[in-house]
Amino acid sequence: MNNFKKAGFTLAETLITIGIIGIVAAMTIPTLMTKLKNDRESAILKEDYSILQQMMKMANEEGAMANIVKGNNMDEMKEWFNTYFLPYIKTTSVCYDESGCWSKNVKTSAGKTYTSSKTGCGAASISFVLYNGSYVCMDDYADFRFGVNTRGVTIGILVDVNGDKQPNIIGEDIFALQFSENELLPGGYHMTKDAVDKNCSKKCTDGTPYCGTACTVKAQRRGFKLPVIPKK
Repeated sequence: MNNFKKAGFTLAETLITIGIIGIVAAMTIPTLMTKLKNDRESAILKEDYSILQQMMKMANEEGAMANIVKGNNMDEMKEWFNTYFLPYIKTTSVCYDESGCWSKNVKTSAGKTYTSSKTGCGAASISFVLYNGSYVCMDDYADFRFGVNTRGVTIGILVDVNGDKQPNIIGEDIFALQFSENELLPGGYHMTKDAVDKNCSKKCTDGTPYCGTACTVKAQRRGFKLPVIPKK
C-alpha cells in the first residue's frame, strides 16, 4: 500500500490567519458602519426636507402664516398648529412646550449648549415625531435666523434625523430650516460660501446658538450627502 501524507495548516498558521482576519475586520468594520450610518441619515434628511417643505407649503396656502400666533400663548399656538399643520403631516406624537419629542442636551457644532429651555429647543415651542422617527421642533422668529433673511414673523425648524440617538449636534444629525418668502429654505441659504464653511465647523465662532445651522445648505448642495462638518 502506498503511504499518503495529509497536507493541512498547523495550529500556529491557523492562529496567525485568524489574527490577520481580526485585524482587517477591526480596521474596516468601523469605517463600513460609519458609511452605512451616514448613508441612512442622508436619505432621512432628504426625506424629512421634502416632508416638511410640503407641510409648510400646504399650511401656508391654508392661511397658517397669515394667522400666525404672535406671543407665547400655548393654547392659541396649539389650536393654530392643529388647524394648519397636523392635516398635512404624519406624526407619532406631538409635544406642546413639553419634553418627549425633542432631545434636551443639544449642542452646536462648536460644542456649546444650544438652549437652556426646558424642551431643549426654544421657549414656547412645538415639537413632534415623524413616522420615520425624526424629531422636529418648530419655533417662531422675527429676524435673521439660521442664515436666512426673513420678513416679519416666520417659522424656524430644527430636524433631528435620528431622534433621541446621539450625537444630537447641530450640523451632524440636527439640521436647521427656515420658512421665508413662501418657501422652506435650508439654514445658511443667504450666507456666502466662506461664511457657511466657517459656521459649519467645529471651530465655529458665530456664537450660541447659531454654530452648525448653515450646515443644511451645505448638505443640500451636496445632494444631502453627509457628513458635512470637517473632522478637524
